Amino acid sequence: MMYDAQARRRYKAQARADIRAQFWPTMLTVALETVPILLISMIYETGNTIGEDGTIQNVELFAGCLAIYLLAMVFIAAPLEFGAKHYFAALARGQEASPMLVAACFASGKKYVTSLKLTFGIFVYAFIWWLLLAAVTVLIVMFALLGQALLAALGALLIVPLALLVSVKIRRFDGAYLRMIDNPDGSVRKAIGACVPIFDGHNAELLVFDLSFFVWALFGVLTLGVVMIYVTAYQEIAFVHYFDALSGRTARGGEALPE
Repeated sequence: MMYDAQARRRYKAQARADIRAQFWPTMLTVALETVPILLISMIYETGNTIGEDGTIQNVELFAGCLAIYLLAMVFIAAPLEFGAKHYFAALARGQEASPMLVAACFASGKKYVTSLKLTFGIFVYAFIWWLLLAAVTVLIVMFALLGQALLAALGALLIVPLALLVSVKIRRFDGAYLRMIDNPDGSVRKAIGACVPIFDGHNAELLVFDLSFFVWALFGVLTLGVVMIYVTAYQEIAFVHYFDALSGRTARGGEALPE
């Protein structure tokens, strides 16, 4: 499959058409996923007792709220995200799509466990790339402190492309959600691993794909997040079309790929 600007525009046009077909249900789906996450974030903000001097004013409150926040993000936000991806995939593929799919993981113990496994598995893979980025950052700081200005400057020049590389390497694992939607009885580990060959040779394309939504995201920020409800659905559905094209799956009515 040859990916180019024309193909990218086609995926995005398909996504816009999908949203137009079910505009309000799609906006409701994003809201049902996003609002609980925003409420969970308020738990962290409640315990954020860091003063102007940079020290934590109430250690016990901060630790308690942080623990609750992390647990809620894993056991509530992660299943909601997987549920929302069920909706986006169904809409992109011309299947029946209901906003209630957001809560699908809470209605099925199997899907709920799968959402947790996906979250943990993707975190492990992502953590390896984060460590690489952190290690390079530490080296740059060390070179600067040791007076090695040239090495520090060279490292600083590399940090941005490295950060972009790490972001796209992590982003490709979003395809694991679609693999598990296609193969609910399959292995989470294999679903995550399958994303590597699917995006082999397409990492730069994936980066360009995500960057093509930058203006939309900027507009979302300028509207205090209101437009981000649309942008989120737009990017997620376009990604389904892109992933299906790369993996050789016919988006509408096609057969699920074997594990």
